[in-house]
Amino acid sequence: MILTALVIHEMNIKNFDLNLLRVFHAIYQTRNISVAATSIGLSQPATSNALKRLRDQCEDPLFIRSGSKMEPTALAILMSQPVQTALNILETCFSGSVGFNPLKSQQRFKILISDVGEMVVFTRLMAVLPTLAPNVSVEALQMPHSEYASMLRNGEADLAIGNIDFLQSGFYQQNLFKDRYLCIARLDHPTIRGGISLKQYTTLEHVLSKAGNTEKLLDELLTAQQKHRNIKMIVTNYHVAAMVVCASDLIATVPEISIPMINNVQKIPLPIKIPAAQIRQFWHKRAHKDPASKWFRGVIAGLSFNKAFENSK
Repeated sequence: MILTALVIHEMNIKNFDLNLLRVFHAIYQTRNISVAATSIGLSQPATSNALKRLRDQCEDPLFIRSGSKMEPTALAILMSQPVQTALNILETCFSGSVGFNPLKSQQRFKILISDVGEMVVFTRLMAVLPTLAPNVSVEALQMPHSEYASMLRNGEADLAIGNIDFLQSGFYQQNLFKDRYLCIARLDHPTIRGGISLKQYTTLEHVLSKAGNTEKLLDELLTAQQKHRNIKMIVTNYHVAAMVVCASDLIATVPEISIPMINNVQKIPLPIKIPAAQIRQFWHKRAHKDPASKWFRGVIAGLSFNKAFENSK
C-alpha cells in the first residue's frame, strides 16, 4: 500500500532501488535538482542520473522543467504522499535500532489535535523545535475521533492531544495541562455586562463549536437542572465561533486557554459548575519504546503551558 503509486506501473519492487525514493522526495520538496542534490548529499550528476532511472522505472517524466523549477507531473503528485509515508516508516525503523538524533533527523511527526490544541501546542512547539531539531517537522491532523485509535495503531499518527477519554486499552497517556471553560460575548452586548446568570445563559442564543467534546457533559449538567441551551448556530471550530460572537448577540462557551487569542469579547465565568478539561497526550503501545517517539513526547511534555488557572475553583 505504501508504494501504491509505483505499483500502478507494474513495477517489480524486488528490483527497485529504494534510494531513488529519497531522490524523488528531495526533488518534490525543493523543485530543484541542484538543491535536492545538496540536501541529500549527492552530486548533481548523480541526482540527475537517479531521476533518469526513476523515470524509466515509472515510465513517466515525473518532473518537467518550468523556468527555474521542476514541476511534478500528475503521477509524481500521486506518488508524493505514499513516498513520504514510506520514508517515514523506514526512518522510524532505523531510528529504533540505532537511536534517535534530533539534530540530524528529518522525521515528520503527525499529531491528532483540535484547532485550539493546535494553536496552543504548535505555537509553543515552534519556539523550541528549531534549536532542538532543526530539520524535524510537525503536521497537525484534524480527524473524527472515531479514527484516532486506528491511526495511532497503524502509525498514520504519532500522538493524539486533547481532552480525550476514549483511548484506553492499548494506549499510554500523559497529563499536559488543565483547562476550564468560560462564556464569551461581544464587548457591547446589549444585555451582558461582565457577568451572566443561568437564566440569561439558557435564554440567549448560542453558537456551538463541533470541535468541543465537553458539550455533552455541559448539556447533561443543564438537563439535570431542567435547563438547556438555545443553540442558534453550529460551526466547525472555536475561532469561527468567536468571530460569530463578535459580530452578533450570540454567546459561546470556549476553552479558557483560547481566550488570550480572541479579541473584542467579554470573558465571563459560566453560571454552572463544570469540571476542568484534562488535556493529555496519547500514544499507542507500539510506539512506547521507540526512541524518536520518546524524544518527541518529552519535548511536548516540557513545553511551557499556561497553568495559571489550574488551581482555580
